[in-house]
Amino acid sequence: MGTGMIPLGGEVQAIAAWLSGTWLHRFAAESQWVWAAMETLHFLGLGLLVGTIGVLDLRLLGLARGLPLAPLEKLVPWGVAGFVLNVVTGIVFFAGAPYQYIYNLAFQWKVLFMLAAGLNILVFYTSVARRTWAVPAGEHAPLAARIIGGVSLFCWVAVMYWGRMLTFFRPPFVVPPT
Repeated sequence: MGTGMIPLGGEVQAIAAWLSGTWLHRFAAESQWVWAAMETLHFLGLGLLVGTIGVLDLRLLGLARGLPLAPLEKLVPWGVAGFVLNVVTGIVFFAGAPYQYIYNLAFQWKVLFMLAAGLNILVFYTSVARRTWAVPAGEHAPLAARIIGGVSLFCWVAVMYWGRMLTFFRPPFVVPPT
C-alpha cells in the first residue's frame, strides 16, 4: 500500500476480488456508455442532495431567517433521493474498478465523511428535529440544530471535495491479490 493510506483488512480485499467477478463489474467496466451515464446520474444525485440539504443546513445556521423551518422539512425526501441515487451509482463505480477505490486515500476519506454525515443526521433526528421544525420565520434554530447544520454542511462539502480528489489520489496500478 502507498503512503498515507488507511490499512485495509483482508475482508475488504476479498469483497473487491469477489466484485471483480460479478456481472456488475463487467457491466460497468466493459460498456462504452455505463460509466458516463453513471457520472451524470451521480452529479444529478449530488445536486439533489446538496441543493436540498444544503439549503436546510444554511437555514439552520441562520441564513434566510425569514423562512420558517417546517416547509424545509419537505425538501428532505429529495435530499434522501439524491443520496440513494449516489449510493447506487457509487456501487456501480466501485464494482467497475474496486481496486482503484479501496487503495485510494481520497475514497477512504470520502466514505469517512459520508459516515460522519450519516451519524450527524441520526443525532439530529433523535435529539432536536421536532423542536427545530417548529421554529417560525425570523427565529434562530436551537443551538444544537445550528451545530448539527454546520457539521452537516462541512461533511457534505468534504464528501464533494474528496470525491473530486479521487482522480488526483488514484493509486498506481495495483495487482489484485491472488
